Formats: sequence, structure tokens, C-alpha cells
Amino acid sequence: MTDRADQILAAESLGAVPLVAFLLIVCFVVLMYLLYGADSDGPADVYVARQSVRPVRNALALAGDHISVITLLTTTGTVTLAGYDGMALAISTAVSLGVLLLLAQPLRNIGQFTLGDTLGARFPGRAARVAGTVATLCFCLPLTVVQLVVAGAAVSFLLGLSDTGGAAQVCTALIGAIMICAACLSGMRGNSILQTIKTVVLLAAMTVLGVQVMDAFGWNVNSLLDTAARNSTDPSHYYDPGLFQGDGATGGLSRFSMLLTMALGAAVGPHMLMRLNASDRGESARRAVTYAIGPVTIFCGLAVLLGFGATALVGSEAIRAADPQGLAALPLLALQLAADGSAGGMIIALTVSMFFLTGLTVVAALTLSAAASLAHDVFADGEGRDRGATSEMRALHWSAIAVGALAVALAVALQGREVTFLAQFAITAAAAAILPTLVFELFWSGYTRAGMLWSVYGGLGTSVFLQLFGPAVSGSPTSVLPGADFSWFPLEATGLVSIPVGFLTGWAASRITASGSTTGAAYKDMERRALTGS
Repeated sequence: MTDRADQILAAESLGAVPLVAFLLIVCFVVLMYLLYGADSDGPADVYVARQSVRPVRNALALAGDHISVITLLTTTGTVTLAGYDGMALAISTAVSLGVLLLLAQPLRNIGQFTLGDTLGARFPGRAARVAGTVATLCFCLPLTVVQLVVAGAAVSFLLGLSDTGGAAQVCTALIGAIMICAACLSGMRGNSILQTIKTVVLLAAMTVLGVQVMDAFGWNVNSLLDTAARNSTDPSHYYDPGLFQGDGATGGLSRFSMLLTMALGAAVGPHMLMRLNASDRGESARRAVTYAIGPVTIFCGLAVLLGFGATALVGSEAIRAADPQGLAALPLLALQLAADGSAGGMIIALTVSMFFLTGLTVVAALTLSAAASLAHDVFADGEGRDRGATSEMRALHWSAIAVGALAVALAVALQGREVTFLAQFAITAAAAAILPTLVFELFWSGYTRAGMLWSVYGGLGTSVFLQLFGPAVSGSPTSVLPGADFSWFPLEATGLVSIPVGFLTGWAASRITASGSTTGAAYKDMERRALTGS
């Protein structure tokens, strides 16, 4: 099925079961958010569920935060088009939780609600909180936009809705509206429950699709791998590195940069750090991350299996024709399996539910994180939370509406355009700005306020600058501006340069300002809290 109209017709032929299931899951999600919203309007309850989320539930929710729609589609799509490179990307996605595992306990011990609280534990004052808010928005807003675009397109496609009437825009707006309500009404408690359900549904749906794929090849792994290679764009090199980024020096550096960025940046997003603060103590946060490694690893294995299945059953050419980045691989595989089986409607219904829940819960978590940072770190400035709790919660609601409305407007406007570079930028920003700041804050006594600011703004500035003049924005047929060419930086993933810049600028600024700094006592106090939680 290489023609778009044929794909839509195939989805429409499955009847009303997928659409009915989609409407039911929408009603279920809204009901769950209303039933399991915050118990009170206090910041501690809304932001971190009074730090009462148990390690097992927090682990499933943490895995849900980590597995977004773009992660799901990018991983399977890269495996479909590039084989080895896709498997390497899946491994780096799982490895990224190992980075968070090293930092989880001390971060929970010094953290309270937001990234600004974590930075303010060592550097009190407005500058640290504003820097935390800027980093949070640079991560959450682009990632929210790309999640909405991809989720809306995938859901409308699987439902068989014609793309001529703005069906994808309608699905995007619907997910965005529920996202805003979730951030305003439910807080961390409701989102934790929905993230737990989402993780279970996601793994169950991927397992069902995986069983269907293996059954199609008589449970013969060699047959699956051989057929996948034959149906790829380059059968002789499908299992060799370099098919996705190229096998030259530039391709090798670009591939290494992509994997490095994913491994270091994916797990230190502000919404993930906020999730750690929902644990009652540092040890519980560390246990939650440890438990989360299991579901994420299972997800990565299933994503690789489904990527091979998409190549074998649909073909790389058909997938590339539908989307040059391979994001259509999993929806097309689901349609193919539904057309070949007797329970096609149920397969599509389960897949639609998977995409909808995955998209909604992650964007709700991102919106809550961004709105909390604006309300708590900018509006309340971290002071007088007890006296101004009502005002802060009002600011949270208006911030969630503003961030959500902006994200939905951008997502609707960008529907049908190349947006995966936004996700790449968000992960790079986390790796280049947030990770250096956290590592230096926790483990270097000579780190100064100036160093912290240079780490954040230097890492962010370098990421924006290199992304703007890289091949993702211009200079290639798949770039955002394919008709323009002002790119001079050769790597699509800029982390290979921007991550060292984030560390180096923080180190250099701290060394230069060390003579007039009085960080020793502050570091000892923060170190005691990080180690003991007291």
C-alpha cells in the first residue's frame, strides 16, 4: 500500500470499531482525570502529589514519561529504514535511564517541585529560578508541539479519517484541549495514574502487534530478519552501521552525536525530574528509576521487533513514500496486520488507544512541568508559598492555558510539516544545558552562580545556533526549509558540540569567578542534603 488514498480506504474498511474505541478511551481519560485529580489546591499536592507516589507506580509513570509518541515512532521508523542504526538508537534510549539512576537519589534529596527549586538549593535567588524556567520552556514547549503533531496525525490516519478536511488538526486540537484540562485539574496525582495505565496499554498493544508479526513468519526469527533485509532500501547493508546517517566521516560523527545526545539528554527533562520529586525520599526515587529500566527495556526490544516487522510486511519504500523519516512505519504495520487478520478492527482500536494515551499523558506532563515552573519560579519566586498558595495555583492554571494554547496553535499550524527537529532540539537542550548544571551542582564544590548561568544559557544558545544552521533546518529535501540552503554545520544532532560547550562554559565561568565566590558553605549544606535527605 504505497498510495495515501489506498491507506485511508484500508482503514475505513475496518468499520466503526476503531472510532467507537477512540471515543470511549477519550471519555475514560476525562473521567479518570476528574476522579483522580489533586486532593487540594496546594502546590505540594498539585506539583508532586504530596510526595506520596509509591516506587512501583512511580516507576511505571516514569517509564510512561520517558516513552513519548515521538520516541515510539522514531525508534520503529529508524529500525525500519536503517536496521542497525535503529537498534543503536533503541539501546541509547534504554541507556539514558542509567544516567538518571546515578543522579536520582541526590536530586530528590535536594529537590522540591521544579528544576528552579533544584538549582535554588545551592544558588538561592531569582537568577537560578529564571534560568530553570528558561531551560524548562526550551525543553517542554518544542517537545509538546511535536508530540501533538505526531499524535494527531497518527490517530486520524488509523481512524481512516480523510486528510483533506483537517482531520489531523481536529485530533491535535482535541488532544491539546484534554491536555490543558489535565494540567489544570489533575496535577501529578491524576497524571501518575494515567501514565501507569498508559505504560501497561502501550506494552500490551506492542506485544499484541509483536505476536502478530512473529505469527506471520511462523515464529521464525531468521525468516523475519531475512525478509526485512530483502524489503529494505539496501538489502546488503541493512544490518551495517551508517545506512541512516551515512557511512563517511560526517555520517559517523552524526550517528555518534545522535546516540550521545539521546543517552545523556532523554532522561533529564524537567518533567522527569519533577516525577522524581513525587517520591517520598531519595531512596524511593532511586528505586523507581531502577524499576523503570525494565519496562523501558521491554519497550525498546518490542520497538525493534515491530520495526523489522514493518520492513518485512510493508516494505521500506512504501514507508518512506508515506513519510521520509519513517514515522509512518508503525501505523502502516498496524493497518497491514489488521487487513491480514480476522480481528482487524480490534487491532486498530488497540493501536489508536496506544497512540492517544501515549501522546496525551506525555504532553500533559510536559505542560504541567512548564506551567509549574512559570507559576512557582517566576510568579511566586519560591517565596511565601503558604501565604500565596491560592494565587500561585491561579497562576498555574493560567500558565497551563497559555502554554497549552500556544502549543496547540503551533501544532495545528505545523501539521503536515517536518517537525522531528523540534524533538531533537529539546533533547539536545536537556543534554547541553540541564545535565552539565546538575552534575556540577551535585559534585563540584567550585561551581559558582556565574558558572551555573553560563552552563544553562551557553548550552541552550549553542544548541539553538547550531540547530538553526544545520541540515535539519535547510539544505536538504527533508529539512524544514527544503528550498533554502544556509546550513554550514554538517551534523543534524548538535550534541557532539553543544554538550561539551555546556560543560566547558560552566567550568570556565566558575574558575574565573572563583576568587569572589562564597560557595563553599552553600555546597557543604547542599551536599549534606543530597547525601542524607535531611
